[in-house]
Amino acid sequence: MLIQILMGFSALLMLAAIMLWLWRQTVELRLRKALGSSTDKMRAVSNEKTQVLSFLEQQRMALGVKRGEAAKMRAAISQLRIDNNEMRVRDFYVLHQIGEPSKDKEEYACNLLPSPAVDPGRELPAPLRGIDHRSSIWAESEAAARRQLDMHFPEKGPLRPAGFRRGA
Repeated sequence: MLIQILMGFSALLMLAAIMLWLWRQTVELRLRKALGSSTDKMRAVSNEKTQVLSFLEQQRMALGVKRGEAAKMRAAISQLRIDNNEMRVRDFYVLHQIGEPSKDKEEYACNLLPSPAVDPGRELPAPLRGIDHRSSIWAESEAAARRQLDMHFPEKGPLRPAGFRRGA
């Protein structure tokens, strides 16, 4: 009888071992599925991270290029300011030439000064203010030269002739 009990007990133990092994396989299968979906999620997050890092690197490079361009523009503006200041120091003037030189015409000259009475909207542009303006007129006679001056520089215009003379 002891043998039958031992055989029954060993059959129960074997059945329990098989049940534990099946339970373990079931748990392992569930963990593999969970791990598989976690791995997919981790792969997706890793791909997204790679894309974001790539985008940030592109933006960083673009920012570097823009900063370089801005530095070049600042240098160009600085050089223009230096050139502008140098031009203001030099003996610089704007020459308004009226008429074309020819054998039968003489040259008359005059300085042009800002007019005290200017029609609205006809003021000199800012870059032309504060600069010496001169006029060279080619005409057959002094009267013709004065008529041309009055026509090109009217009384209510931004510039008025002063110091009319023959020759340059």
